[in-house]
Amino acid sequence: MPFRPLLVPVVLLCGLTAAAAQGQAPAPAASPGWAATPWADSVMLETQLFFSLSTADGAGVSEQQFAQFMEDVVRPRFPDGMTVLDAYGQGAGAAGGIAAMLHAGTKMVLLVHPNTPDAQSKVGEVKAQYKARFPGAGIRHLDFPVRITP
Repeated sequence: MPFRPLLVPVVLLCGLTAAAAQGQAPAPAASPGWAATPWADSVMLETQLFFSLSTADGAGVSEQQFAQFMEDVVRPRFPDGMTVLDAYGQGAGAAGGIAAMLHAGTKMVLLVHPNTPDAQSKVGEVKAQYKARFPGAGIRHLDFPVRITP
């Protein structure tokens, strides 16, 4: 019976090790040419930026202010063009839940650009400039791989 006290911890340790091993998935193999960027094999990306027109001070962003932002900040970085759409945004407020839903005018900006670190950096600059110019205004950012066809 001297082995019985030692047997329980060993059995528990084996069980925990087996459970941990089952929870681990094998790491996916990297495809040739893979790099640490989104959709490394996609040549072009569509970036969707959703700019809230509500600000922390309640003043909001006017149509004229947004147009000036586009002219000063976005156009110089993406001179080949973009699409701007009026949208209506809805999201959870700081408290969360349905009672705290925020409703705001939104501008959706669509950019199609090369999948390069330079272009991604320019998108980051646009977002940073908007936050600096309009404190408290929210931004959502989505990227999708795209193929452009004639």
